[in-house]
Amino acid sequence: MLRRYGVRLSMLVVMVMVGGHLAAGAEEETLDVPYVPTPENVVDQMLKMATVGKDDILYDLGCGDGRIVITAVRRLGARKGVGIDIDPERIKECEVNVRKAAVADRVTFLQQDLFDTDFSEASVVTLYLLPNINMRLRPALFRQLRPGDRVVSHDFDMKEWKPDETVEVASDDIESTVYYWMVPGPAAGTWHWTLPKADGQERYRLRLRQRFQTVSGTLEADGQPQTLSGLRIQGDRLSFTLVREVEGKKVTAAFSGRIAGDALSGTVIGYGPGLPCAGDWRARRDAVTPVGSWNWSVDGKPAVLQVRGLDGRRYASLKIDGKRRAIQHLYVWGAGVYFFMGRRGEEVYEGVIEGDRIVGTVSRKGETPQAWSATRAPAAGKRIARQNG
Repeated sequence: MLRRYGVRLSMLVVMVMVGGHLAAGAEEETLDVPYVPTPENVVDQMLKMATVGKDDILYDLGCGDGRIVITAVRRLGARKGVGIDIDPERIKECEVNVRKAAVADRVTFLQQDLFDTDFSEASVVTLYLLPNINMRLRPALFRQLRPGDRVVSHDFDMKEWKPDETVEVASDDIESTVYYWMVPGPAAGTWHWTLPKADGQERYRLRLRQRFQTVSGTLEADGQPQTLSGLRIQGDRLSFTLVREVEGKKVTAAFSGRIAGDALSGTVIGYGPGLPCAGDWRARRDAVTPVGSWNWSVDGKPAVLQVRGLDGRRYASLKIDGKRRAIQHLYVWGAGVYFFMGRRGEEVYEGVIEGDRIVGTVSRKGETPQAWSATRAPAAGKRIARQNG
């Protein structure tokens, strides 16, 4: 099942050798991607999974006839709806439909390329695109949306960004799949806090790694490893349970909190002797930045990852043995770094920044993940100072 989407497609007729001569082609632009409207019951399911309400701003990227945006505003009372499509005929149809629905004061339709669209005000983004377009769009979703914002896609997923929920919907003998994600907050890094105990304060250290909404890690109390379970990130909320033995009995302490920058605060509920019954807790994360040049070697060849910050965004380039390589989909979750090389993700790098090092793994298709680390190069100013010193 296909749907016309809000991005311009180009077909490049390349130069070919014909009878010993070069035949030059021209670039043609086409909008002839088949348009299939989303069935009404699928629209209802998408909006239900996104829990659209009166405080939401919904963007439909590739809006077709505008039915998702109009339904969200008219039926569910969304504060604002915006539809994006590059096809002028679809936009004309949207304008007719929005006037019929009498919600033109809260609904806007724009004829433009979705990759040129600023949808950062959205709390909900809906999609019915194609697999490769979803993947091209994925970095922009993480760049523009906030933790806790929701994304819903009809029929096509986001590959290794696994959906939080998947629902099958049948309509007119056609099976549709609806995928739902909540944008995860940045949890990766090393967190520290203290809690009172009978003879003073107990110091905790939580080390977390993150890949999209999947987190893993280790927990120590006064330097001793502890059992950690139920680790979960949902939007900007982190929760986990500490399981330990106190006086020969197994007891638990349930932690939950909200991440705001490098601060984490919430409540802890403990059960059993030696643990607080209930109270507040506050943790701080070791402050790090991915910006800079990171060095390591690939098959004996020097590699340099250059990360720059500009206008609140991060841009990255990669050189291996002096040759520029394509780097796809750089993601930073707190102190966590994730990126892959090659159009099909042949090499996946992920790790956690610890001071001036990134420590993690590199995974190549068909191979067991290997340990990987990179070291931050000194800034130019620091190098000059050292040389002059």
